[in-house]
Amino acid sequence: MTTNFPTTHFSSTHYPHRHESHGNHPMSFVGFVLVLAGFVTAALWLVHMAGGSGGQAAAYGIAAAVAFGSAVTIFVRLTRRTHHSPLLPDNTDTETDRYLHEYRD
Repeated sequence: MTTNFPTTHFSSTHYPHRHESHGNHPMSFVGFVLVLAGFVTAALWLVHMAGGSGGQAAAYGIAAAVAFGSAVTIFVRLTRRTHHSPLLPDNTDTETDRYLHEYRD
């Protein structure tokens, strides 16, 4: 049984709420944390490289590359899957109308 809900003036009090992606995917958080970890490990790589610790510098350099590479992979996959930025929500006309009706009426 398929029910067509109106696209404007969608109220959660009269109809069950549809899922709408606002860019808040859990993997976006993981990717963001990996970017932060990449910056930390890149800084440690630079410090150990300047200090002459070749083994630790190599380990932190590899860790930075893996963290940044993983974050890029997550962001690209989410962008292709959700068709918008994984970090910044896109406000479509439908979402704006639903928001105005539910919270501003």
